[in-house]
Amino acid sequence: MTANKYLIVIQSNQHDVGKAVHGLLYGDELHDAGFEVEIVFDGLGTQWPEAFNQLEHPFHPLFKKVMKKGIIKGGCQACSTFFDVGEQVENAGLALVGNEATGGHIPFVRYMKDGFVPIVL
Repeated sequence: MTANKYLIVIQSNQHDVGKAVHGLLYGDELHDAGFEVEIVFDGLGTQWPEAFNQLEHPFHPLFKKVMKKGIIKGGCQACSTFFDVGEQVENAGLALVGNEATGGHIPFVRYMKDGFVPIVL
């Protein structure tokens, strides 16, 4: 069975730009190849939207390109709150993702039940 849906979870911290950027690159490539892709920022990864949204950031163009494709679904609500970056995530144009059933975290089980294959970076 071939997977057709991918959930890319970017959890890398600010010292690991490579993982965060590759999450965007993999999502972009999978999307362009016709796969269903959703990208979410989770844990310390919720700090990336603010950084990538800065015009002077070297990966700002990639971030905006992937944003336009609509595959970045947001940042974990609970983690964004814990790391005090919720407003910055929203200012970057992303939603805060989570609900009461998941304690404000991304609904990981829903993705698995919906047939998504997780890629955690």
